[in-house]
Amino acid sequence: MVVVSSSGISGAVKRSGPAQSSQPQIIKPRQKIQRDASTKLNIIIVGAGLGGVGAAIGLLLGGHDVTILESAPQIAEVGAGIQVLPNASRLLQEWGMKEALDRYSTAPSHVNMLGWKGNTITRMSTEDSAKLYPGTAYWDFHRANLHKCLVERAEELGAKLVVNSKVANVVAKEEGAQCFLKTVQSGKRIS
Repeated sequence: MVVVSSSGISGAVKRSGPAQSSQPQIIKPRQKIQRDASTKLNIIIVGAGLGGVGAAIGLLLGGHDVTILESAPQIAEVGAGIQVLPNASRLLQEWGMKEALDRYSTAPSHVNMLGWKGNTITRMSTEDSAKLYPGTAYWDFHRANLHKCLVERAEELGAKLVVNSKVANVVAKEEGAQCFLKTVQSGKRIS
């Protein structure tokens, strides 16, 4: 089975301009929790992909300090299209990202499920589906644009992003963990 969204295949339609939900926005951005030193964690995330940066945003909003280690020498535009479903659009809005994402998003009108011969198995209206979850939407992005917005939000919240930092080993200790980085110069340690 093949899932096709707003790519233009089998009648999927891509609207021009920012994605708009027919629902009034009722999802309020979460405020960053302020913690004292006794409850604030110093967290290291290995990998600055969508998952790593997303985890960083959630932890930063929870009031913790986050360092993201990325082995690549720079954050680059990679990937293709990606569709965000209602549950994820809710989370992105709670992270305070709706305005930034509206610049890059489009809204598919429907999703087709196609058989391996190209025959339509079923079709779903994304607008009708999103109505079941007030304030949410289906959004389509180029992965690089979604990633850029996530990285910008993480840095805005205070994330420290360190590129060219390949983790060679992690050693757990009673007082915390220590990451050993494989770098051109030497094996730098971060805890």
